[in-house]
Amino acid sequence: MEEKSSVSVKINIADAGPAGWISYSIATWMAWAFLCGYVNNKALIFMSAVSLACTIPYLGAAITQLKLGNLAGGVTWLYFGSFFAFASALNYGISYFAGVYKWELDSRILGYEWLILGIVLILTTPIFARHAPAAATISVIGADVGIVTLALIYWGLNLSLLSGWSFFVAGLFGIIMAAGGILEGAGMKFPMGRPLFK
Repeated sequence: MEEKSSVSVKINIADAGPAGWISYSIATWMAWAFLCGYVNNKALIFMSAVSLACTIPYLGAAITQLKLGNLAGGVTWLYFGSFFAFASALNYGISYFAGVYKWELDSRILGYEWLILGIVLILTTPIFARHAPAAATISVIGADVGIVTLALIYWGLNLSLLSGWSFFVAGLFGIIMAAGGILEGAGMKFPMGRPLFK
């Protein structure tokens, strides 16, 4: 007679969120450098390659956050990976080759993408303000401004410096979140600030 035993297996999963913050900081600082004129169109092909690589940590962060039951964090990392990393990688590559081969493109369509992403992020920013460290909230507010102004840039408004420096703020506090998350995962304290709202 075959005996059936019930074995309960608990699988622990670590949070890859800090890796997502690293990708986020790289993406936002590349945008800062490009929008503020520190690099030119010849950097687009490198930006494309790096953005493609950023997709991997974003998705790792999304999967672990969702497995840990953090819907807001997981979904945010998921659409960041899809649009801030993967779509940006494709668009940077297209923009680079458009300059080389003189393609006539209407990039205004990208303004709609960025506007939707900006609106969603703005509407969900209070979640970060209530549940995440202050550094995360400040970073997300920087991204809020950077993304919405980027949408307006695609529609012809000259807001490159505002968008670029907003992305600088986003990336700076993203670095703090990345380092803090890694150190806290190893049991070390790192000052990221308390949630701004209770």
